Amino acid sequence: MGGTFTDVVAQDGDDLRVVKGLTTPDDQSLSAIDTAARLNEPFSAVRSIIHGTTVATNAILERKGARLGLISTAGFRDVLEFQRQDRGNIWNLFTRKVVPLAPRHLRYEVYERILADGSVHRPLDPESVRVAAQAMMAEGVEAVAVCLLNSYANPSHEARVEAMLAELMPSLYVATSFRTAPHFREYERMSTTAIAAYVGPKVKGYLSRFRGRFAEHGFGGDIYVMCSNGGVLPPESAGLHAAATCHSGPAGGVLATLRVARQKSLKNVVSFDMGGTSTDVCLISGGRANVSTRLRIEGLPITLPMFAIETVGAGGGSIVSVDEGGLLTVGPRSAGANPGPACYGGGGSQPTVTDALALIGLLRAETFFGGRMTLDTLAAEAAYASLARRIGDTPQGVAEKTFTISNAKLASTVRLVSVREGHDPRDYTLVAYGGAGPLHACSVAAELSIKHVVVPRFPGAFSAYGLLCADLKRDFVRTRLTRFSRLGDSELRQWLGELQAENEGEMQAIAGRRHPRWRFTVDLRYAGQASELAVPVPRLSQLKCDTLVRRFHGLHKAKFGFADPQAEIELVNLRLEGSVAGTGLASSSPAAGPATAPRPQSGWLALGGKQKCDFFDRADLPVGTELWGPTVIGESTATTFAPPNWKLTVDPYGNLDLVRV
Repeated sequence: MGGTFTDVVAQDGDDLRVVKGLTTPDDQSLSAIDTAARLNEPFSAVRSIIHGTTVATNAILERKGARLGLISTAGFRDVLEFQRQDRGNIWNLFTRKVVPLAPRHLRYEVYERILADGSVHRPLDPESVRVAAQAMMAEGVEAVAVCLLNSYANPSHEARVEAMLAELMPSLYVATSFRTAPHFREYERMSTTAIAAYVGPKVKGYLSRFRGRFAEHGFGGDIYVMCSNGGVLPPESAGLHAAATCHSGPAGGVLATLRVARQKSLKNVVSFDMGGTSTDVCLISGGRANVSTRLRIEGLPITLPMFAIETVGAGGGSIVSVDEGGLLTVGPRSAGANPGPACYGGGGSQPTVTDALALIGLLRAETFFGGRMTLDTLAAEAAYASLARRIGDTPQGVAEKTFTISNAKLASTVRLVSVREGHDPRDYTLVAYGGAGPLHACSVAAELSIKHVVVPRFPGAFSAYGLLCADLKRDFVRTRLTRFSRLGDSELRQWLGELQAENEGEMQAIAGRRHPRWRFTVDLRYAGQASELAVPVPRLSQLKCDTLVRRFHGLHKAKFGFADPQAEIELVNLRLEGSVAGTGLASSSPAAGPATAPRPQSGWLALGGKQKCDFFDRADLPVGTELWGPTVIGESTATTFAPPNWKLTVDPYGNLDLVRV
């Protein structure tokens, strides 16, 4: 479910079918059922539904989550307000800290104190919990985040508060830090727990409606919800761990990119997902997608393992305007699905990137959206007319400038995820998808000196395709601040084994009769550092601390350009990933296609003057087809643009290989 379009990919054996529809922002379950119904298949025949949703992310971005309360240790309710001293932009003299999700008058304190070693310094005062509960009832609080000091070391007090709230306020949604983010760093732990509680009721209610709508239409199979770590969970688990569904939709695209990369034996790729509202970019190095536990959503830290996806407010629906300095800007405001770009004919009147593409000639009225949507180029021209007058240009001229500015903005995002992590983008392949991604991909690649672009099959529904590649997955963490030199192999092996034993029950409940696979990592850092690196652990029987130390030095050297083999290393967190293979198995069979050579239609583009261009329908391109830019390839879910000096080839799996020559 995107901000503009809803995508459905249905799999039956090796057969894949794709449909798209417009998203209903007020209740995404409506567009889900309407779009899926266009498959013309009885829902009673469907075995499972895998769902990627933006409900949690939108609740944070729009500040439309639950009325949130917070319970903290006495003296610590303002941790959400103090935050950190660092600033995103040190040159901004007027920077403001992000506004907490829980306002101060809804943050309550209870009397208790657990020390960093887990010992109880002051027992929990039950009366202070009852006073907080009464105050929350009076204030109409819908959800509460419970985050007590050092509860990661000893969760007994938080568990007691959770039980008391369940008795005193049974309808209240409760998120506790010992279940959501059981690690040290007080602000980040509290922020993550607050996010979980803030989006929890909305996600839980939405998933209930989603299941109900499909059940009403005869569906009786299993439902799974995509999470930001690249795995899926049943709706019941997703409702309890709602914060894990942030970035749910984009994670599917990263999984699909990994599958295409394996298919084509590509180790280093950048996933480039440009939709109607935003663009999501993720780096994949050595065949593994970057995962981070230090990301932010609208300025709010969230420490759950998530694909390290960088999002920029530049999509097909991004509104184009002139700023106070008279410069043309793109985004971050979007026309969304309603009213949408002017050329959609839905009442939109503000100029967008999609309108610019229509004016340039890259989008054609007769083939757009598989011919199911009209494309009003006159409305697009009217939308750009006022901008053109302000900057002294023609609507087509402003549209071309919009295309150039969009490409530069998108290229800077790719630089951010690659150069920032110590990687040269020239060593990577750009995998472009989303409704608008393939139109911009080659131009963005040229800005970065990237020579290879891949456009997969049905790119406009590629994130939905990625859901079929997902495993059931759940992440667990425990903080163990220890000097690594004091640890022996057997002691570390024991700690990791205990972490697995503690969480086997929950994982088995998710997995059912299937046996989970376990994967361990440890967070290490040089003593005194403020951040750490995740180091993969081999099988427990093969664990050697010396091996982990060598791996850490290598990772540190790769990311930061130096390593210090003489420095003391600290263990910070133990991490465990439990997974069960395959809720679905996306087809990887070779693409079928026509045997005859395609016939182009000729047209013109308003890029760098008037230039002739060939237009093809992707369905008419057989495997092995070779074309030279400028060429535009249309299909029902997206449009691909190969500029001059780019060669396009259809590979054996139906992907479009574009190479700059």
